[in-house]
Amino acid sequence: MNNYSTPLLTTPISAAASQDAHGDVNPFQAKKPMKNSWKSAIFIIVVEMAQRFAYFGVSGNLITYLINVLGMPISTAAKSVNVWHGVSALFPLLGAFVADSYLGRFRTILFSSIIYLMGLVLLTISVSAISLVHRKPIFFLALYVLSVGEGGHKPCVQTFAADQFDENVPEEKLAKSSFFNWWYLGIVIGSTAAILVIIYAQEHIGWAIGFGMPMIAVAGALLVFLIGKKRYRRAVPVGSPFTRMMQVMVAAVRKRNVSDMNDAQRVCYQDEDSSGPALARTNQFKFLDKAMIIDETDVLNQKRNKWRLCSVNQVEVVKLVFRLFPIWISTFMFNVAIAQTQHIFYQTRQHNG
Repeated sequence: MNNYSTPLLTTPISAAASQDAHGDVNPFQAKKPMKNSWKSAIFIIVVEMAQRFAYFGVSGNLITYLINVLGMPISTAAKSVNVWHGVSALFPLLGAFVADSYLGRFRTILFSSIIYLMGLVLLTISVSAISLVHRKPIFFLALYVLSVGEGGHKPCVQTFAADQFDENVPEEKLAKSSFFNWWYLGIVIGSTAAILVIIYAQEHIGWAIGFGMPMIAVAGALLVFLIGKKRYRRAVPVGSPFTRMMQVMVAAVRKRNVSDMNDAQRVCYQDEDSSGPALARTNQFKFLDKAMIIDETDVLNQKRNKWRLCSVNQVEVVKLVFRLFPIWISTFMFNVAIAQTQHIFYQTRQHNG
């Protein structure tokens, strides 16, 4: 009978895993008082408020600028806005990969905030100091620079704020739950202020002021973020979940000729990089189970090839992601409907005006 509980080919974690080349330490190895956790988190909430203020300040009235100032047809303007939103939604996948694999969350937030600020500066210059004839390419360049900044900011800020609370300490675990209430309150305040203040300024004072206000907000937030630099707990980059998912799929394909689990001597039960609870094996998506079968090649290898042999936990996490696909697909039409609202509302306003 196969033994599925015996660890195989495990490698001890290197001491370097607790500290990266830049001196970032694992947040749960550096114990700090809970009050310092809150102080760190408040700086990050301010950053998120400013970013939401800037994003909704730019996007909330963007279609109006494209039509009334740049002279684009309504359909073209709506398509341009939707494409920009779509690109801005995809860049966080790249940002998350870079943060998890190379830079860590702190540096990713820092660099993306600088890029975001550069985009806002370019946007403000394009509407104030560049002639209308040459404005369109500069304006769209600025928009997509913002998308790059959004890509590094969005997947990291909330997680980085959560890193400031150690779940192994009961008081901090409780404080972490309370923190998310304040976090979402900050998002609501930032986005609501953008809709009420920036859009009014854009239409009644001027576009330079309307786009300059988000620039000032992000510059101030970047300064606040840097002020809290010495307070932050910084987790070490441990590799991207996307890479681990690809390892499972590649390993399953490489072992596609293995008939079933009964051919296996045993499985790689415990992952050396896993610190969480062990997941129970499931029978769904059984073709992925081949990724954790140990064949003759794996036995001969002195060190586990991560692109050929995966752990139970690693395979089960991929199955969990696959189970989310129906939920993600069900949101497509909802977002398609939401994307039409700016087009419809603008036409209605023009008709009533």
